[in-house]
Amino acid sequence: MQQNHFEIFGLPVGYQVDRQALAKRYRELQQEFHPDRFAAKSDREQMLAMQYAAQINEANNTLKDPVARAAYLLKLRGVEIKAEQTTADGAFLMQQMMLRERLEEVREASDPESELEELGAEAASLFKAQEQAFSDALDAEALGDGESALSKLQFLAKLQRQIEELEEDLLD
Repeated sequence: MQQNHFEIFGLPVGYQVDRQALAKRYRELQQEFHPDRFAAKSDREQMLAMQYAAQINEANNTLKDPVARAAYLLKLRGVEIKAEQTTADGAFLMQQMMLRERLEEVREASDPESELEELGAEAASLFKAQEQAFSDALDAEALGDGESALSKLQFLAKLQRQIEELEEDLLD
């Protein structure tokens, strides 16, 4: 049970993850460690299987989520990240303020769905760019740059959630 999340799934340690391989191995491990398979075993074996199943779930959730995966990779390298760490990049912060203003103005737009779709595409593009920046920083062992990219990913992920929430609200 001392394996890191990547080892549990037999995946190489890195930001890019084969999502299909992750999902396939997750299903296999879920079957292998399902509590029903340990019903006739000792209490100790049942407890260990349950703990390992919980670790499998945690590892899967972390590796599926790009922001959580980035934070975990930094943690593996000894960098502890605070939950909503901020960035000192003034240009990025200004860009985020402008994007949030646009989000607030969507309801008053002449075509809210179109405006929201455009904003969503822009946020997705910015997110993808920060994912690449994080991956590049990690490959170069530039952990400070990785932290900066992670902070930006956190901002952008929150923006994307807000866009999705507004989209659901507009569709209701």
